[in-house]
Amino acid sequence: MGEGLSDRVRATLETGGEAPAVAFAGTWRSWAWVKQVADQLEAALAAGGVAAGAPVGLAARNRPAQVAAFAGQIAARRTTSMIYTAQTPVGMAADVRRLNAAAILADPQDWTAELRAAAAETGSLGLALADDPDTPVRVVDGLERAGAGPHRSVAAEVAFELLSSGTTGAPKRLPLSWATVESATADAGLVYVGTAQRQTPLLMLHPIGNVAGVSYLCPALAAGQPIVLLEKFTVESWVEAVRTYRPVRSALPPAAVRMVVEAQVPREALSSLTVLAVGGARIEPELQEQFEAMYGVPVTPAFGATEFGGVVANWTLDLYRALGAAKRGSVGRASPKVALRVVDRDSFQPLPAGEVGLLEARVDRLGPHWIRTTDMASLDKDGFLFLHGRADDAINRGGFKIVPEVVAEALRRHPAVADAVVVGLADPRLGETPVAAVELKAGAETPTPDELMAFARDRLLAYQLPTAIRIVPALPRTLSMKVSAPDVRALFGRA
Repeated sequence: MGEGLSDRVRATLETGGEAPAVAFAGTWRSWAWVKQVADQLEAALAAGGVAAGAPVGLAARNRPAQVAAFAGQIAARRTTSMIYTAQTPVGMAADVRRLNAAAILADPQDWTAELRAAAAETGSLGLALADDPDTPVRVVDGLERAGAGPHRSVAAEVAFELLSSGTTGAPKRLPLSWATVESATADAGLVYVGTAQRQTPLLMLHPIGNVAGVSYLCPALAAGQPIVLLEKFTVESWVEAVRTYRPVRSALPPAAVRMVVEAQVPREALSSLTVLAVGGARIEPELQEQFEAMYGVPVTPAFGATEFGGVVANWTLDLYRALGAAKRGSVGRASPKVALRVVDRDSFQPLPAGEVGLLEARVDRLGPHWIRTTDMASLDKDGFLFLHGRADDAINRGGFKIVPEVVAEALRRHPAVADAVVVGLADPRLGETPVAAVELKAGAETPTPDELMAFARDRLLAYQLPTAIRIVPALPRTLSMKVSAPDVRALFGRA
């Protein structure tokens, strides 16, 4: 099955020619240019002594040369191990040492003295990927050949080692097989990539190093769909991309949806969109309704994870038009070839409809077994999935279990609060206590922390109340725009 994906991407590169492939910063690169990058990359790996099929580390940025390298890796059926770029040079260097790959691919800006030293220590071939019309792949001085090793190896069936979101700690690499990627690509094609969407660009702002990026890029590369890259979300850049390139579908995390609503973008700027997909975190029903009322675009939540190889629950547009209003707050039904159930968190026995427990999924592309998550969820009698936070985020306050999302939801009900996050801090007497960081809506009258505490006290049990609330200009977020729990804890450490 993985060979099928490689064949399809190779066919795209061979036949695409001068048709537009990747747009970035207002300039289109053709499929011929993407093929040029892929060819130069494979030649450089061979010349540098990297064996066919050997895993390669990719410092993943949403830039044209990295996308072309991504395509080339698939076409050559090489394993790609993602390297997190949203960290310090010292952090990236430590990551490269742990990876110990025969070759490292990175943007010129990432080839710092620290990264060069790390690659030299591991004996890695160093290649710089530049957005250049003639020589996009360049050998890094002093890193012209892979050393004798031994270098890290992975099983032949592994297509990607993807990065987790990094919301609860350092991102982890999780393997994704060729068979899983092929199946997920086929499933995404059935759900998302209709004929009209193949003729309009994919608006790509999800980081290519995580499962959302792979889930969007692979179908586009296999189908020859043009790709518009955004390296970082801003309301202005996203709106300009929608206005200029006229995609019929886009996807945003909930934080970005809120920013678009608060910006009060002219409705006609988003007129090409027929649907906006939302994933990565739960979207508040009120925010969903606001966006739909302002822009006339249906908002369809979805749920997936790296360990599932992509989405496992979603709304189709037809289903959403029929039942979206009645099932507000749901992330949809099980995706094709997926079964869902909710089990008791202690006995692991299946629970009846409506009861909250741990979510389990059986995903055909991964095999016949049930995979247990740490997501608290419920399934209604019609099979619609509702999420209720994560069990592994639970704060144990002197024997009382607190689900942070319950506390955060109570704070979000305040009219001035745009978003809130709750984390646990170590406490010598109680074990842990909850604290909350709050981001306010633009232009809202600023409440005091005491006012927010009083508001929460009317909506929570005594043991659920945060011991501190801190108002911040913006919640710290990862590249995927998820709130970073370690960075939130650091806010209180600095306080």
